[in-house]
Amino acid sequence: MTAFFLEFEVVREDRYAPLVGVVEALRLSKQEDVWPDDDFWLGFFDSEARAFFWWPTAADLAAYRRRWDATPASERPYDPGLETPWDFGSMLDAFRNGEYEILGCRRISPTTARLEFDPYAGPFGGTECMRALIEAFGHRVLHDSWG
Repeated sequence: MTAFFLEFEVVREDRYAPLVGVVEALRLSKQEDVWPDDDFWLGFFDSEARAFFWWPTAADLAAYRRRWDATPASERPYDPGLETPWDFGSMLDAFRNGEYEILGCRRISPTTARLEFDPYAGPFGGTECMRALIEAFGHRVLHDSWG
């Protein structure tokens, strides 16, 4: 049993295998230190999974920048208007740069699975990208062993 994992409810069975596929590809890319471009990764995500991410247009980014500039620096971390969903590229970068080994996904019951990882040290980059990946495929995170 691994010490570090995100345990999640498999909400839809048909969404589990695609998640396992992308986790395996991420595991191999990190292990081999070969990182394909975003188009490669997009092949693992159907329209339903892609819809989870923020795909900002130039106008979206300009509007966000205006909100950012108009918000005092001391308030930015607490302003819900400045929160955005994960964008696809940022999630991939977080996986690429995270200082951990991805061990894979495995079922622990008919309705529960774990995305398992082994951090090299602390801090290692966090589990937020792992959570985003799980949620992009419609599953619900139940427990994060890291904290």
